[in-house]
Amino acid sequence: MPQIRCPNCGTSINLANRRELDHRIIVKALEKGSKSFTDLLKMTGLPRKTLSMRLAALRDSGVIVKDGSYHLNGSAHLERRDEKMVSPESQLLAKPPLFTRKRMLLMMMMLVIGVPVAAQVSAMLFASPPASSPPQPSYIGTFKMDINISNTNDLFAWQAMIHFYPSELVFIEAAEGDFLKDKAPYGTHFVFANDTGPGELLVYGCRLGMDVPGISGTGTLATITFGYKSETYALPEIAYNGVFDTWLWNSNLENTAGTLKMEPTEG
Repeated sequence: MPQIRCPNCGTSINLANRRELDHRIIVKALEKGSKSFTDLLKMTGLPRKTLSMRLAALRDSGVIVKDGSYHLNGSAHLERRDEKMVSPESQLLAKPPLFTRKRMLLMMMMLVIGVPVAAQVSAMLFASPPASSPPQPSYIGTFKMDINISNTNDLFAWQAMIHFYPSELVFIEAAEGDFLKDKAPYGTHFVFANDTGPGELLVYGCRLGMDVPGISGTGTLATITFGYKSETYALPEIAYNGVFDTWLWNSNLENTAGTLKMEPTEG
């Protein structure tokens, strides 16, 4: 299963907890009343196949009911699902009076940050003899691409899947742009994964803190550096039909407006 790789220590983390977040998005949408499949597609922003799978799982567990449209099964909550669907992380995150949707996202970010740190400490205590470094991919030059956002409103979190030709390009590094960066109160979180598949780069960023508003307007979310293997190559592109897709969320963790573009940096 695809992983997120910590840019500091290189540890990879499984993204299975994304399923639990999808379930909560669906339940939140249905709290506003019965919805059709088309309504849920628009409200959740999930790919059609993913939404169908999540709805089937929630129906099997008794959280939702379908009788022409989808609606919540009485007062059932997400944490009442069949135990086989509930991971240890979701048992901690699925208590509505104590955990808001934003806090759930922040705890997931703590998991992303904390596991690599623990792994790094463990590696220091029980380190095996250092192995030789794998050979680095060769390239003859480098260039940078900005992931720019325009006309967005209250942007709190974002994700982009980038596709490129591995026979022509090599991913080198990713750096957070200044659009979401803010020192008060807790700053931002930024991660990327380049082991989701050949020629794929998953980039993610969000603001941190409770009751923190999103940012509106236009700016740069990230700058990606690539190496090229020959003088002729195709530029990377943002993809919208992958496993994780590309999305924008506001401070209420709902889809928000905005246009993502990947463009060469000036100069």
